[in-house]
Amino acid sequence: MFCSNCGKEIDDKAVVCIHCGVKTPNLDLSTDKDIPSHIAGVASCFFPIVGLILYFLWKDEKPKSAKVVLIWMIPVALLIIFYIIILLITFAVGIVSAF
Repeated sequence: MFCSNCGKEIDDKAVVCIHCGVKTPNLDLSTDKDIPSHIAGVASCFFPIVGLILYFLWKDEKPKSAKVVLIWMIPVALLIIFYIIILLITFAVGIVSAF
């Protein structure tokens, strides 16, 4: 490949010319669109079903964001499951002691 500014030969994978410093077409200026937002994580903390939906929507195209939502969602979901189990045990013991 040759530099479009100075015309000297440069590496095919170069992002700038080593002779004049001009950017080559290989320079990828696109920004990372997967910037995790903790706002979605907090929302999934209060509403775990929202976190689950966002995780499945983002897992392929935004893996970092999906991971943040999952990290926020899992502890609360486990806590809810724990309280449901305790409630069921308490209810079952109440029924047994009534007899």
